[in-house]
Amino acid sequence: MGANTLNRSLQPKAVIMVLLMMLMLVPLTPVSTAADTNPSNLQAQHIAATFDPVSETTTITWQNIDTYNGNVPYYHSATYFVHRFTEPITQSNIDSAQVVDSVAACQANVYVQYAWCLSSAGGNGGQHPGHSVSYLVAAGTNSTFYYAVTIEWDEDGTTVSHEELDPDVSTLTIGVEETTSSIETPLYFQASYSLADSETTLTWINYHSPLLPNTNPALPNTTILIWRSTTEISRSNGGQVYNQLTPIANISSELESYVHAVPPNTNEEAYYAITYFVPNKTGPGEDFVDLRFLSNNALSQPILEDNRPPTHVNVFSVSTTSDEQGFGETELTWFGVPGEFGERYDLYVSGVPFSSIYNTGVTFLASVYENQTLEDSNAPYKYTRQLPVGTLGWAYYCVVTVDAIGLFNELTSGGSCDAIQEDAFSNWQKEPTNVQAEFIGDRTIRVTWTDQLGVEGERYHIYSSNGVPTNSQQFATQTTYHGFVNDNTQVYDIVIGPDVVSETGAVLNWYIYVTSEAQYIHTNGSFEYIGLDQNYDGPVEIDITSPTWPQIVTAESRGDLGFVAMEWGNMQELNEVYQIWRHNGNPFEDSSISVADEDGWELVLDDINVGLQSSSTIIRNVPIPSGSEQDAYYAITVCDQYQNCNQEIIDGMTSNTRLIREDARAPTIQMELVDEDGIPYTSPSLVPGLYTVKIESSEYLKTTPSIEVFSSEGYNETAGGALMTQTADNQLNPEKGPEYSFEFRISGTEKASDLFIRMTLIDLADNQGVITNTSFKIDAQTPTIAVYAPSPSAEGSKYLYGNKINLMFAAEDDVQIADLQYRFTFNHGGLTGSPSTSPWANAEGITDVDGDGTSLVSDMEFSAGTFDAGQHAITVRALDTAGNQKTAQVVFVVDFCRNNLEGETVCTFEEDLKPEPEPEVITPSMSEPPYVLVWIAVAVNVVIFIAALLVVQVSLSGPKRKKKSGDDDEDDDWMSEFIGTTQDLDMDDITGTGSAAEGKKEEESKSGSASEPEEEDDPFAVNTVQRKTRRKKKAEEEEDDDDDDDDDLSWAGLDDDDDDDDDDDDDDDDDEEVTPRKRPTRKRPARKAAPTRKRPVRRKKSDD
Repeated sequence: MGANTLNRSLQPKAVIMVLLMMLMLVPLTPVSTAADTNPSNLQAQHIAATFDPVSETTTITWQNIDTYNGNVPYYHSATYFVHRFTEPITQSNIDSAQVVDSVAACQANVYVQYAWCLSSAGGNGGQHPGHSVSYLVAAGTNSTFYYAVTIEWDEDGTTVSHEELDPDVSTLTIGVEETTSSIETPLYFQASYSLADSETTLTWINYHSPLLPNTNPALPNTTILIWRSTTEISRSNGGQVYNQLTPIANISSELESYVHAVPPNTNEEAYYAITYFVPNKTGPGEDFVDLRFLSNNALSQPILEDNRPPTHVNVFSVSTTSDEQGFGETELTWFGVPGEFGERYDLYVSGVPFSSIYNTGVTFLASVYENQTLEDSNAPYKYTRQLPVGTLGWAYYCVVTVDAIGLFNELTSGGSCDAIQEDAFSNWQKEPTNVQAEFIGDRTIRVTWTDQLGVEGERYHIYSSNGVPTNSQQFATQTTYHGFVNDNTQVYDIVIGPDVVSETGAVLNWYIYVTSEAQYIHTNGSFEYIGLDQNYDGPVEIDITSPTWPQIVTAESRGDLGFVAMEWGNMQELNEVYQIWRHNGNPFEDSSISVADEDGWELVLDDINVGLQSSSTIIRNVPIPSGSEQDAYYAITVCDQYQNCNQEIIDGMTSNTRLIREDARAPTIQMELVDEDGIPYTSPSLVPGLYTVKIESSEYLKTTPSIEVFSSEGYNETAGGALMTQTADNQLNPEKGPEYSFEFRISGTEKASDLFIRMTLIDLADNQGVITNTSFKIDAQTPTIAVYAPSPSAEGSKYLYGNKINLMFAAEDDVQIADLQYRFTFNHGGLTGSPSTSPWANAEGITDVDGDGTSLVSDMEFSAGTFDAGQHAITVRALDTAGNQKTAQVVFVVDFCRNNLEGETVCTFEEDLKPEPEPEVITPSMSEPPYVLVWIAVAVNVVIFIAALLVVQVSLSGPKRKKKSGDDDEDDDWMSEFIGTTQDLDMDDITGTGSAAEGKKEEESKSGSASEPEEEDDPFAVNTVQRKTRRKKKAEEEEDDDDDDDDDLSWAGLDDDDDDDDDDDDDDDDDEEVTPRKRPTRKRPARKAAPTRKRPVRRKKSDD
């Protein structure tokens, strides 16, 4: 189908579609007619109504008449009424219809001329655009409704009504389908504002509450939206609420209350509303919010939320008057706050300035309510306060504005406060009396006074001025405040701080003042009088200069006496006091100056008061702890009679400090004993020889140490003591002390006894140390040893596999046993194998019989299964502390025994010791099987030999026929080949006579030559004739060798070869002497006598 044909076929369809679309644009209800209907009564024309399901609103429209008549002037006073009913509205049922609205037919102030009230659609000069009324259909409506419009006007004071209801002109004949949703919003919505909390509380009952009948649970994910607006929220502006406002909360649909915190400084009327938010109610992404507000879920009356306090007054002043009788009054004056209605003014007073009426001590005086007359005349408010008798001091007044709902600002401002000094105390003294001050030392001034009369609860303040007195006008700038005390306290100590110094070192002159501060009838707050009538004393001499530091003369440690002796110069001050300090560290690590109150300094001697002592130096001894040995700094400080202390500690030889070695500990040593080879001797027992005692002292000594070496049995090397020899001073090695030595000799005649080595050392602090070493003994005897187990083999005992071998031996020594050891010698004596010895091992299971190591017993066990069957030995030895030793040995047997099949007990070691049995020689008899075979072989060989002789005899006796050459020779010579010949017998060669014998000898001589090479056997050669009989002695030996070879293989029936010739060939291969001697027979002359039987013929046959 072509494009034109397709277009022609579609044209009718397109026309139809256009007509249908134009038809859809034609309203179902006629909106105009060609001419007005019943215009004389100003009947509404062209009525129409449409329903909007979104806003659930029906909009009714109509027009005025468009032709002028005599009643047109009544349009200015005419009113249209809109009626609604479930049936078409007629004269008969219009009274039952609902009047939903009324509108002015033509506003006279807009359409001034009557003709302008005509419809603008008529073309007759009318300007009225027509009327429109929107009716909000009630919730839950689902029906058809009809609308009609009637008119009435005022005619000369008479109301004229016209209810002409022409169909589709002023009344609808086609109803409007109105369908609205049911109400599902919260009920009984209420709101209340709390001024104290600045919060608005909202409450409601949920539509889905189980307390309500016929309700279902809320849909899933339903929440509650809470709206707030400064204008009323209703059905008429619900759409605007949703589009223009943001909910203040989105909460769970289970809640039935909400508290909204009103922001500070708020002062406005607020409307609240509440709705449900149902997501995806009618479909995905189709959320539902009921904005009709038909269930009283919106406030119809606003709630005032006011937390903005009124402003303070701008002008406020106070004034006071008093007389000599003690009476007085104070007047407060201010102007009202503009813009406030129904307010009041609260007055407050305090003895001190205050920024809030809630401050401590603020007292409420009175409330003054609004006086509109004063404000209208711009006159000030006034309040007069009568002062109580005895009032004295500064009073601070403030005025606070409170609005009609009780809101106020508790903070004060400068414009709403004022202060004044009030005095109703004229008959009493306002300060203390009898003020006295004295410098008592330790940088302290003690001040005393007599209490003020006439008041209670006063407070006294103490001041000072330096050099000259002051007056009340300069008191604040020329005095220094030190502190206060309360009533009934009449003494105060001024402690002068370290920042106050005397530049020249001279005394200071101060004046001291004491003032009184009392409340003087005020509830709180007080007044301090500074008239300076009689409340001071001075000048007071003050000495705050510290003395110089003392100088140490000598300082040394006396360890033997247990103290450090200190001597320093006397300062010659009056009643000074000294202190001695000690520091165990290094106080001068960072600086050469330290202070006694720094960390590390310890006061070891205090209150060294020398009084009026006039000696040039002072000596004191400082105890040191017993056993102490350390370096410590000692320092001396001083305080004068006024407790001015010089705490500085200076490092140096002419200062007030010294580094002293505190030494109350006797010197100690490290001792070592070496032998004459210089090797350290570690054994506790000494054998005869030369020994050297070496010691290293823990510190330097004042004198050379002395030594005594002696024993309890009369040995005495030093005879009362001897001096040791210094071997090294180690001055350059701080880690080591001085070293000394002493030699002594032990002879072989000395008795065993304890050796005493006693040394006496005196250190630099006179501490004496006497060290006695008793760890060595003189020992010249060897120990004894005895073995109790195992049982020796000499006694016939042995240990079987599975038994335990017990090793028990004991040793004794006159001094001390150092070690018990043992070792095994396996296969002792080499009876069953090579001997081997294990290394020495320390014995176990040792018992010290006497507890002093002189008698030891060892008891051990070994498993016999760990030894091979055989003879073994165990050797034990005992070593004493001097190195003397004694050994003993026991030989024992370990065997493995078992029963054999005959029931006999067989032991491995016993069997190994038995001699080897003699071999048994068996001589078989001539009738036993080996000899029977021999006899049979001999018989067979005899029979064969006889048969061979017979064959030879027959062949020699027969005629000789000449054979033709060729292949026929083979057939004729079958017998010759059978007997091993290739030609006629040569008897000379057989008998060994004639030329054959000579040739034989020649061949033998040639074969005996070593230079002739040996020919190889030809496997295809024809065997030459060799007799089996012996011709010569040498030939017999060769034949015998062959026979012996055969006999060796066949005497016992072990020869499996069937061919004797093959055996001979094998023998020929093995025997190098036989083979060359047989081959020369091939060259005998007889071979030339028979040319028809040449060897080449045999080779040709073999080749074939």
